[in-house]
Amino acid sequence: MSSETTSPATGDRAGGDRAATTARNATTQHAAPLPAAKSPAGTGTTPLVAQLLALALVALGVVAVQHLLVQLGAVSGDSWLDTVVQAADGVAGDSPAVLAAAIVALVVGVLLLPIALKPRPRRTLALTADSGVHLRRKDLVRVVEAAIDGTDGVTDADVSVGRRKVKVVARSVATTDRDAALESTVREQVEKVCAAVDPSPRVDVTIRHEKS
Repeated sequence: MSSETTSPATGDRAGGDRAATTARNATTQHAAPLPAAKSPAGTGTTPLVAQLLALALVALGVVAVQHLLVQLGAVSGDSWLDTVVQAADGVAGDSPAVLAAAIVALVVGVLLLPIALKPRPRRTLALTADSGVHLRRKDLVRVVEAAIDGTDGVTDADVSVGRRKVKVVARSVATTDRDAALESTVREQVEKVCAAVDPSPRVDVTIRHEKS
């Protein structure tokens, strides 16, 4: 008969592994949740300004290339850059042309400053979730329209979604004495959908009758 024996070193090593595993599990269980994702932002007007600046740089590059080709004798004619420099030569610092150029530069800078500092627009709505889920406004419009679709007495609805308000204009073929009940039904359906939005927007429902 053979008997199995465990050395003290092997037992200590196995105990250390179990202790390390237990510590890792405890750390995982008590780890702080990941921060929620931020709301996606639109591009705003910054790309338009960047495109204008890019076009201006391209124009300067064309002027520089034309000047280089003239200096090398590759093309005939006068350099555009030399023409501008010669035209500006002798212009006094207090001349009307310099004053007008300074005013134009100042106005352009003042107009571009709010564009550069303005926060990018938020085009999504946050949902009640810890993971930072967001929904586009046009998608919320579709969800609200789907919730209203099939409501007794409602033939169509126009839905507009803002950051704090959802406006519904429902067209009805029912009699006017049912307006209050129909408005309550539509409002209840829309509020169920908007309950998933954080914070929940205010719901405004208007009943309009189809013209006969």
